[in-house]
Amino acid sequence: MLFTTILIGVFLGFHDTGIGPDASLQQQWIFHPSHLHDGGMAEARGRLHMSGLSEAELVSGPHGVCLMLDGSTSGVVAGGVADLAEHLPKKDITISAWVSVHALQDWGAIAGLIQDNGSAEEGWLLGYRGDRFCFAVSGAETADEDGLLTYLTSPEPFDLDRWYHVAGVYDGKVMSLWIDGKQVASSEEQSGSIRYPDRGRMAIGAYLDDNEHNPHMGAVQHIRIHNRACGDDEIGDLLAAYPSMRNQPVPAVPLHILVGPYLQATVSEGITIMWETTRPTSGIVEYGRTVALGNRVVVQTPSLMHEVKVEGLLPETNYFYRVLGSDGSETVQSEILTFQTMTRPDTPVGFIVVGDTQNNPAVTHMMSAFAWSHRPHFIMHCGDLVGTGTVKREWVHEFFGSTGDLLGRFPIYPTLGNHERDAQLYYDYFSLPGEEYFYDYRWGDVHVFVLDTNKDVSPASDQYQWLESALQQSDAAWKVVQHHQPAYTSDSNDYGDTWKGDSTHGDQSIRKHLVPLYEHHGVDVVFNGHIHVYERTWPIRAGKVDEVSGVTYVTTGGGGGHLEDFAPTRTWFTAQKFRGHHFCIVTASDKVFEVRAFDQDGRIIDFFTMAKPLSGQAGQGDGGSH
Repeated sequence: MLFTTILIGVFLGFHDTGIGPDASLQQQWIFHPSHLHDGGMAEARGRLHMSGLSEAELVSGPHGVCLMLDGSTSGVVAGGVADLAEHLPKKDITISAWVSVHALQDWGAIAGLIQDNGSAEEGWLLGYRGDRFCFAVSGAETADEDGLLTYLTSPEPFDLDRWYHVAGVYDGKVMSLWIDGKQVASSEEQSGSIRYPDRGRMAIGAYLDDNEHNPHMGAVQHIRIHNRACGDDEIGDLLAAYPSMRNQPVPAVPLHILVGPYLQATVSEGITIMWETTRPTSGIVEYGRTVALGNRVVVQTPSLMHEVKVEGLLPETNYFYRVLGSDGSETVQSEILTFQTMTRPDTPVGFIVVGDTQNNPAVTHMMSAFAWSHRPHFIMHCGDLVGTGTVKREWVHEFFGSTGDLLGRFPIYPTLGNHERDAQLYYDYFSLPGEEYFYDYRWGDVHVFVLDTNKDVSPASDQYQWLESALQQSDAAWKVVQHHQPAYTSDSNDYGDTWKGDSTHGDQSIRKHLVPLYEHHGVDVVFNGHIHVYERTWPIRAGKVDEVSGVTYVTTGGGGGHLEDFAPTRTWFTAQKFRGHHFCIVTASDKVFEVRAFDQDGRIIDFFTMAKPLSGQAGQGDGGSH
């Protein structure tokens, strides 16, 4: 039986578990629909109101109903420190729960009330790090003034999709971690009352603090929080209350579309559509010229990641589509969305340029909404899509979670940034041509060449040799290069601390190897990210401003990452600069290339135009006129 709700309740006091009434029991989480009031609001004996981070589900499990979390920003917030004051252990604490983990992550939580930001670490947590369960506490009498947390970690890894009884105990002097009734770690590093964070929120099924939200993917059942340290026999009693639990099957993760659908690899007569599901399903794309759809492509092989090519389409034509899938027992489908096949070569194009969306989904979502309002043909992303490319949560929740409305209608062409760490997740989530870390694409008269400037770009490298040949062969009116690191930047400290000394004002490898190539083969514009500001250079050739045949470099790193700043003095190559979150919209015909940069409130912060000579007029070199 499946129940869906936004808000889940907590029950205080004892519950019928075979264990008698216990005055020390301050919280017991009972996941059952009977605890929900009309409209989904849950109340615990008139004292606590719960709110959800997102949709959580209640499913039938061993010994009752369990909370099932699918990793799609799910979790339950019990309230802040002030709200929970009378229900939080002050010094001694025992927290226990039955849990199963469906997918590993760097930081996961069963339950916790924590702040873990730099040297400021407070609260407590029962959870896991990678494939090891952990228990963390910060004591007020610890020598460290900030009260650093001590993390006890189990020496042995746990298995996925298996029930475990996990408990953490602290008595003001000693903390210990218990797995299935056995103590596996202990420490005397913490002492005194628990140091609670002022702004902390207690969460079930999510590692949550001011700047982190790592949702659990798996099941949780029978959470108990005592205001005393339980002994060996009592931990054993908690385990024995559900004698068959460890051997029971874990309920299946609810079937959802976790990521997408989103668009890739658009060509004149086809498109690739990708999405990810929480369970392996078949992959089906239904499409047509109207919302009636009428056509379908079916991939029967079950998969979590779906990549379906739709072919035989008309060029520069609007289509409607949706994706579906089935695992044999359940079916899932998306809403109906739209896409357009690639424009004809002589059609003007418009596209979004953005970079460094990392770790700020609120701003990225706002940018995506503005970008959607411009109805672009495609999205160019200049790298650092996420903060840490090896962390799946950041792809699912922070990047795709904040750009889904946009990427479901317009294809994205990404660049590897340093924060992607060349992670396999990048290659899993994108279907790119060629070697994938370097490739090219063309819309209308705009030919874009994508490089990974985290890797070797010397003349001996594969991507240098490819770029040299590709630029030479291109007959496009506009040649554009897309990579992450800047050739020129006025940033204050990435290439030398300008408040204390000199700076190279850009990546020396790019300037040494790639810039001469750009100038020789007539590149018009280079878009990059990396520096979290907006900056446009004058057209540059041979290390000087050349408004006739120079290359213009645009740093657009304002998609959401923490803002950086400029050097205290002006650089010779700077034409325009802006410190703030932003994105660019480019419109281009065969003769005119226009770039407008907007801040997060939709105000124009820069505008420039380049023009090619009309037929019969003299040009200059390979680059045309600017």
